[in-house]
Amino acid sequence: MLYSGSLGAGQGIRMEFRLSAVVAAVALCLAVAVDELWADTMVVAGHRVESPAEFVVAGDDVFAPLLPSLRHLGAWYEFTPDAIMITTRNERQIVISRRRGEGTRDGVVRELAGPPQGEGERTLLPARGVGALLGCGVRWDEETRTLFFYPWVRKFSLQTLRDRYRLTIGAEGPITYQTGELRNPRRLFVDLLNADLAQIPSELKLVDSYLTGARIHQHSVEPEPEGEVTRVVVDLTEWRPYRIRESEDGCTLEIEFPLPEASELPLDVEPVVLREVGFERISSRLAAVKVAAVGTPFCVSEKIEDPPVVIVDVANATNEIDSPELKVTDPAVAGVCLMPAPEKPGTQRIAVALKELVGHAVVTEEGEVRVLVGRFPLSELKVVVDAGHGGHDTGAIGRSGLEEKEINLDIARRVYRLLQGMGVKVRMTRVDDNPVRPWTRGNRKEQREELLARCKIADEMDADLFVSIHANARATNPTEYRGTETYYRKEDSAALARAMQKEVVGAVGLPDGGVIRHPKPIIVLHGTKMPSVLVEVGYLSHEADEAELATPELRERAAQGVVNGVRRYVEEGGLLPKLARRESEKRRPAYERWW
Repeated sequence: MLYSGSLGAGQGIRMEFRLSAVVAAVALCLAVAVDELWADTMVVAGHRVESPAEFVVAGDDVFAPLLPSLRHLGAWYEFTPDAIMITTRNERQIVISRRRGEGTRDGVVRELAGPPQGEGERTLLPARGVGALLGCGVRWDEETRTLFFYPWVRKFSLQTLRDRYRLTIGAEGPITYQTGELRNPRRLFVDLLNADLAQIPSELKLVDSYLTGARIHQHSVEPEPEGEVTRVVVDLTEWRPYRIRESEDGCTLEIEFPLPEASELPLDVEPVVLREVGFERISSRLAAVKVAAVGTPFCVSEKIEDPPVVIVDVANATNEIDSPELKVTDPAVAGVCLMPAPEKPGTQRIAVALKELVGHAVVTEEGEVRVLVGRFPLSELKVVVDAGHGGHDTGAIGRSGLEEKEINLDIARRVYRLLQGMGVKVRMTRVDDNPVRPWTRGNRKEQREELLARCKIADEMDADLFVSIHANARATNPTEYRGTETYYRKEDSAALARAMQKEVVGAVGLPDGGVIRHPKPIIVLHGTKMPSVLVEVGYLSHEADEAELATPELRERAAQGVVNGVRRYVEEGGLLPKLARRESEKRRPAYERWW
């Protein structure tokens, strides 16, 4: 800005310089403020991700740092001097040139809006072009500066098998779903959230069947969820039991209905007849509702907290009990009621009203459903805490030289102290920097025996739970993976893994990596007789996680989270079946126990 008038030449120059400096400072402040306010975002298969770099709109495409978000599609990547190599969940290879605006999938070259820009996880890629290579629909919201990635639904088929119909829906990435039913006309609908519809058959028909057909279409609902919804509608002339199966990777759904002539044996769920209901107070800490049945029941249960009620739904069941209500005089149980389950054709519901919130477990066997309610006493709980690795087996090593074995042992010692303070009987597999039994570096047979020795400690103790403490690492793309994960292998360990993950994530505060059924038979997860989990507290290969894992504060929080996970699992009723076996054994006559 220039001024004229009574100012001298020198004064005018000085004033112009000062004003220019002020303007520059204001501009800099505005730029900083804008930078601080900027928060470009991606929503990938329903997961919201804050972008590590600002998007660039160029022509018909948006350049964005997509690579860190690929894990939400089950894909991973690596850099080569000439290309970015992306491997999809189904092992397909995508090659994106780093010098030219082109990408290749299955040998087919696709032109992109331009080559990648930048380096590392901040590399900007053309979103629409790369999304098409990945099998995703892409939407760009200019107002909120948000990129949405929806896995394409590419498969929609209806098969007639030996004893059932199977409707299969397959997507390029993981999907979530919710179901609903309409009574008039009779329709089952399944909404695939965060999914886009590719060019596939939209309608499938059957003749001479109660299942007349199915169709799929893009759908909008109110209030609209964050993302696209693909709706599958199944038309029926009458209700039959059905089952929805989800693949382990979350990319495929199978909806199964019995054939008309096979309705007496639908979906491998044996038909059962409920004949009698009763109540038994097993001990001062455990009670059981018993429902006698013809056949082996298939049950799903849940607990409502206000008012406290345990609900058990028995599939493919009919009720021949004369009196559907059972009044109970008991400190914990108020009554029992049997009724048809609302909105679940062919399903009977057992509702157990509670006077107080206690744990519950459902045990099914030939001829009976038992709903156990009560509390497992912590004073009788036996837990083995396993500090992973030890000795020359350092486990993962962070950039700073921090060794996993030291973190594991420190957290395990803290868990030991906290559990002992609760009155729990607890034992550690190792108490110092040594393996449970010596083994030679690189001798896999001896290493296996060392791991089996850890399981043997738990079996000899007749432990109720086995918890192994670890820290994770990734050799490739280390900056992409961080946070807490809990692994299990055996089905009897799934509930413990869910309880553990919830509490450790809540205590530690690192990102939630989820509960994972390990694809391999890890010895400490399948070699014990009791529920077993492996907790990966954080990633040593990630700089931020490593810095946290080095602090005593995080290790103490991690230990408290593990203890809380144990407590949650016990309080929710995870060990009630074992308690019932113990109590029943005590009540048997001595001559029967010795026979």
